[in-house]
Amino acid sequence: MSIDASSFLFDELRETKRKLDKALKEGNRVVAARLAKRMSELLRELARFRSWSSRELLDLAKEYEELYRRLVSGESMTKPRSGAPSMRVVESEVGELDKEFDAEALKLIARADVTWSDIAGLEEAKRELMEAVFYSIARPSAPVKIEPPRRFLLYGPPGTGKTMLAMAASNMLKATFFYVSVDRVLSRYVGDSPRMISAIFRQARRLAPSVVFFDEIEVLAMRRDSDKQVATGVVQTLLTELDGFKTKTVEKPVIIIAATNKPWMLDEAIISRFDKRIYVPLPDFEARKQIFKLHLEKRGFQITGITYDELARLTEGYSGRDIRNVCQTAIMMMLRRANPDIAEKLAKIKNLSELQRETYRVEPITREELLKAIEIVKPTITREDIEKYEEWSRRYGT
Repeated sequence: MSIDASSFLFDELRETKRKLDKALKEGNRVVAARLAKRMSELLRELARFRSWSSRELLDLAKEYEELYRRLVSGESMTKPRSGAPSMRVVESEVGELDKEFDAEALKLIARADVTWSDIAGLEEAKRELMEAVFYSIARPSAPVKIEPPRRFLLYGPPGTGKTMLAMAASNMLKATFFYVSVDRVLSRYVGDSPRMISAIFRQARRLAPSVVFFDEIEVLAMRRDSDKQVATGVVQTLLTELDGFKTKTVEKPVIIIAATNKPWMLDEAIISRFDKRIYVPLPDFEARKQIFKLHLEKRGFQITGITYDELARLTEGYSGRDIRNVCQTAIMMMLRRANPDIAEKLAKIKNLSELQRETYRVEPITREELLKAIEIVKPTITREDIEKYEEWSRRYGT
């Protein structure tokens, strides 16, 4: 992000101004003097970053310095000039800053071309998301008011298909899909992350129907008693937006889907904001069969000497991602066996166009190659991990 470090100053300026106005109204000279001095300091600091409006900001700082002098010297608390020092220049800067964050939020729009048929297993999670999309758009036959769930927390081991579920829901809705990864939101500047989150929700409402997908939300919304918490401001902004994001226009819903591999790290208040908390478990026997078929059979590869049933039995405890890695490893073994002369061919190729004209052999993947791939690719989730997810699910699942 190209946004500078000044964004957090705007929020403090407005809050300090609010407190100053209150102190002046109540006739509290001591508090008002302290706040007027703080206003001057903040404006001078802001002028360092906003060179194009530094003159106006410094002039405004002088007005607050004058107010501070009058308050300390015991002169009348009457506000200088035509009233309290104008904050129009600061409000103008806030508007420009919001535009910058809006532009950054639009960069998070991603292509969601996954369909439900691309996802093996996870029938319960798919059903709940499908229902939410359907009831968000379709109309009831009787004059009843239905508020379908629009805030989903998907939790479970890594590599089980949480991102694909969010993409499939967005694709079904033909919605604008915002893929919000941690690195695109967190900033080294204090005020940037909450503003970025607000901009994402603002743009999601504008471009509705929308699906906003927060990946690894536990990093953004760690428990506020955690030593590793990112920033209280981020949690508070998420809470505010999750409470108020629902659009009144039923035809254009905004659906929030968050994914976490570590739900126990989430702030309790964030957990409570999700209408549905869905456990996305490791694939069962039938799902593992379908995942193998998705990555092999449906991509045109043949296997020999082994069945999909046997592959599913041999990979109990594997995630969908683990199985994909098994398939990719076995495919590369087959290609290496079927094309032993790659190095010699490459030595004779002079340019890219020659390489593009080359072909290579594709043969059935053997039992030995698949077994070797399973031996190489170990499951990434332990039994202890699963027990931890199941315990959390018993406590928080819906």
